[in-house]
Amino acid sequence: MKLTDAISQIQTDNKISSKKKSQDVNDAIPSAAAGRDRVELSSGSLDVQKIQEILQETPDIRLDKIQELKEKIEKGEYHVDSLQLADKMLMSLLSEEAPVDK
Repeated sequence: MKLTDAISQIQTDNKISSKKKSQDVNDAIPSAAAGRDRVELSSGSLDVQKIQEILQETPDIRLDKIQELKEKIEKGEYHVDSLQLADKMLMSLLSEEAPVDK
């Protein structure tokens, strides 16, 4: 027997086997449940869904923070650490991707 004949026989056997398995599965499902679709969400997707809900409920502008900062500025109590700001600016610049030369 040629190798190509053996491969085609294996493929045929696999097709017959998979048809039998699918028939067995279909026979095992009750007719009432066969017409229903069922979806199960993973815990990760449930977490994402919950985070999206929280974000939708959170206002874009936090007026309480704005008011607090305004009061600190008016009282002269708001100070920016220039070294910390410079560090963050440099880190931001370094983290950006450099253009690729072509």
